[in-house]
Amino acid sequence: MTSPADDIDPLNAASVAEFAECLRAVRLRAGNPSYRALELWGDRNNIALPRSTVQDALAGRRLPRKPLVLGLVRACGIPATDHRWDLAWTRLAAHASTASSPRTNLQQQLTRDFASAGLLRIGSTYLGELEWKQLFAEVTELDIVVAYGQTWRNMHARELAQVAARPHSRIRVFLADPDDDLTVAVLADRFDATPDELRERITSTRRAYEALSRSTHNPIEVYYRPGDRVFSFYRFDDIAVVGLYSHSRARGAGVPVFVCARPGELFDFVQDELAVILDQSRLA
Repeated sequence: MTSPADDIDPLNAASVAEFAECLRAVRLRAGNPSYRALELWGDRNNIALPRSTVQDALAGRRLPRKPLVLGLVRACGIPATDHRWDLAWTRLAAHASTASSPRTNLQQQLTRDFASAGLLRIGSTYLGELEWKQLFAEVTELDIVVAYGQTWRNMHARELAQVAARPHSRIRVFLADPDDDLTVAVLADRFDATPDELRERITSTRRAYEALSRSTHNPIEVYYRPGDRVFSFYRFDDIAVVGLYSHSRARGAGVPVFVCARPGELFDFVQDELAVILDQSRLA
């Protein structure tokens, strides 16, 4: 998705001063709104943009807080889906941290790796902790790779219907193959279910997406793929949410979850996995 200031690339900023120059350029491109206008926009959108803090951020004397930067560019018309500002801030913050403290070479490398991976967030409760509504807001290409995904689908039934009804949208769903006995046996043991129960969960999910497709008159592609699942993921255009599975039989939401964006090595991995999974799958 293009941005109204797509030619202003904060990832080229090598210093806080250059980053502030990008912020000033974005404000100018937006019609040079006054500090008061920016503050009022923030009040309407529950984002703190106090005049003095915004002025300090544009001056480039120090790296401003990330929420202020993201709120400021959104107030100037940059969509929330443009994650270059988030990544640029992370890199500058990492550089400032390594310059101001005697961190080890390993710690410095890990910080650089975090930025190059395109990581936006790491959490442990993917069902309720993430900003799913924001991810659904403007997505046009949604890929869902799960074992059966009933709970997630039920939680986001309204948002899924909105995406399915969106012009030119595309939804693809990849489920475990209920006709592959080995796949069913492995996953049934993992999810503490009988093979028949697992097959019914997969079939129920497929039927739900088929019903959604009929109600919106927009095709939703549902695929079956044999084989074990070591993680699930959801791709929302240029953002991916990756969740691991737990080996514990006790159901719980506390599993590692990673949110990554393009450009980034982790997002590239998700894209590559998606291509392989599609090649190994059949239409349900």
